[in-house]
Parts: sequence; structure tokens; C-alpha cells
Amino acid sequence: MEVRNNGINEDLFKKIIESNKNAQYHNLIGMDIVELDSGKVTMEIIISEKHLNIFGIAHGGVVFSLMDTAMGIAAKTMGRNMVTLEMNINYIKSVKIGDKIDAFAKIIHLGKSTAVAVCDAYNQDGKLVASARETFYGLN
Repeated sequence: MEVRNNGINEDLFKKIIESNKNAQYHNLIGMDIVELDSGKVTMEIIISEKHLNIFGIAHGGVVFSLMDTAMGIAAKTMGRNMVTLEMNINYIKSVKIGDKIDAFAKIIHLGKSTAVAVCDAYNQDGKLVASARETFYGLN
């Protein structure tokens, strides 16, 4: 998949793509970066059998992981390494096998030691499946 760079530094772009490619957890669940911009990222996942819970729908942890990762990468596009202090998520619609979920994350506050991000995730029909907000602590 070709990732779109919408204006971040080319060296930083390459570092983010490479680190995502080498992140074993990202590969395990199948998260991909679609697009990077300053303070923003779009990521996607296609739901398969390995993502399902006992009810035959995607486990909430899959969507949570996608959105958490997207918000962290949004901070990374601004040259910051962040760890999660707190995240809340509202699940709106269940996700089933074969669904393509797109997560759109953006930084809404970037301070000296903390950052706040928001993220919405949609299915292939443009239906909102989850909405999240996250607070980070900066490592650099």
C-alpha cells in the first residue's frame, strides 16, 4: 500500500513508515497507515476472523488498538514521541468480518509535556463505529 505524505518532513515520514512496518503488534492485527499530515493520520484495518470475539463481531480491543495507534502516530508526525496517559472510547456500531475500518486521528493540543488527540473510526459505508479521545505524556 502506498502511503500518502500530505506535507510532513520527508525524513520523518520515512521513519514513521519504517517504524510502523517493523512494529510486530501492528503487523499482528493488520493495521496500515494510509495518509500522514502534520498532526493528523489516517489508518485502516480490514476485519478478519482473527479479530472476532465470541459474539462473531470484532473485539473492541481491535478498534481501540487502531485508534490508539493512530492518535500516537498523529503526535509522531509533529516530531514527538508520546505514551498514553488516558484514553476513552465510545463504541457506536459493531464491526463485522470483512469490514474496512478507517481511523482519522488528529492532535488538538500539543503542550510541553502533554498532548490531546481525538479520533473517529468509520466503516466502508461511512458509518461511525467509534469515537475516542486520548491524553499523552511526551517522552521528548
